[in-house]
Amino acid sequence: MKPLITFALFAYNQERFIREALESALAQTYSPLEIIVMDDCSTDHTFEIVRRTAAEYHGPHLVKVFRNSTNLGIGGNVNRAIERCSGEFVVFAAGDDISVPSRTDIIFKAWEESGKQALGVFSSHIIISENGRERGIEGTRGNRSDIRLFRRLDGNLFRFLSTRDPMVNGCTAAWSPELFRYFGPVRSDLEDVVLSFRALAIGSLFYIHQPMVKWRRHGNNVSFFQGEADKSFEDREKQLRWVDEMTVRAFDNIIDDIKILREKGRISICYADRLKAEARRVSRRYSVERQMMDENSLQRLLTVAAAVGHGDLRCALKSAPRALPVPIYRALFRLRAKRQSALQNDTNHRI
Repeated sequence: MKPLITFALFAYNQERFIREALESALAQTYSPLEIIVMDDCSTDHTFEIVRRTAAEYHGPHLVKVFRNSTNLGIGGNVNRAIERCSGEFVVFAAGDDISVPSRTDIIFKAWEESGKQALGVFSSHIIISENGRERGIEGTRGNRSDIRLFRRLDGNLFRFLSTRDPMVNGCTAAWSPELFRYFGPVRSDLEDVVLSFRALAIGSLFYIHQPMVKWRRHGNNVSFFQGEADKSFEDREKQLRWVDEMTVRAFDNIIDDIKILREKGRISICYADRLKAEARRVSRRYSVERQMMDENSLQRLLTVAAAVGHGDLRCALKSAPRALPVPIYRALFRLRAKRQSALQNDTNHRI
């Protein structure tokens, strides 16, 4: 008999897209399936649409609808969902994306293929525009000539901290609740970073070489997309502030997870110290970038000099362009964004 799996749909101010996202959850072919919709105190009509759509459903899946009394953010909403789910594995979905009907079924098969050792399972995805137009496949991993549908991704914790490799495509991820039982709740809205580290630390990650989600890109995405030249410089800076802050929180969370691994005897003291030092180094890079956004020209130069003084040349080099006068930095940013956008379009055409 197949185990119960939870399909967790996270919604916040997505009234234009939430019905299509929920209908794709209801259309899942896997059974037994528990569908949990977590509305994070939306201020538009998202919750009303969810309640109406759920009430109209008369299929085989169990549907539960919840609304937070206050906005908890992505990480807080994820924690609340995990507290309420009953499934042995939890498929994550956003309220503006579309899951293919076989998504949960194939995730279950990947989990079985791993001997139920995979604590995180994810896939490639199809990029769609705001109006649903397909723009190509992204998020593929490994050799494209490899015809295997399921692949275990190998990697050590130090490499993950340095390069974020391997890490899931967050929009396609499914997780074991064991990651929360072992380490506790996540404390960053970049939950995919924290959970990828956790899965590698006490289990494994499995990749499905087939797109299982249509990932919608639009003006209100929280994700940071390189090469989007259509956004204003100011909007990109605002978005980058959020990414930097959440990345610092994610690495603070990971540092605490490293302490848990050491306390439970998973890693040695020396390795734990090495991992924490690397996590702090990477975190400092994002913290410096965030700090320089609010500083004047002299302060930005002093911040770069301080990074050099700490021996972090990579951090200094990455931050150095921000020490330029703002008009020059803005012009360089726009030029780079246009070039990256052109390269991405060329890649999508080849795919």
